[in-house]
Amino acid sequence: MMAKAPATSTAPEATEPCLRITAPGGSRWRAGLQFGRAPVDLGEADIEAAARAKGITPEDVIALLRADPHLAVVPHRRPIPEAEASPEA
Repeated sequence: MMAKAPATSTAPEATEPCLRITAPGGSRWRAGLQFGRAPVDLGEADIEAAARAKGITPEDVIALLRADPHLAVVPHRRPIPEAEASPEA
């Protein structure tokens, strides 16, 4: 008797927009955040928290990140954890 493969969901995974940031040259701090060669995904809440911590606007945080020639900043979509993606009843 063969075991059945676990059922997989065919529903698309819920995602949210974010910025994917890397510092190809090595460790780099910008806007109170540290980046390295491994990608760091910053969502809206992350950017807002960084802005509050620095006393600037979220738009200023994004401008600082994009203006740094040592950072690679690209738009990305990251999965939303199921607990956050599921609407509460």
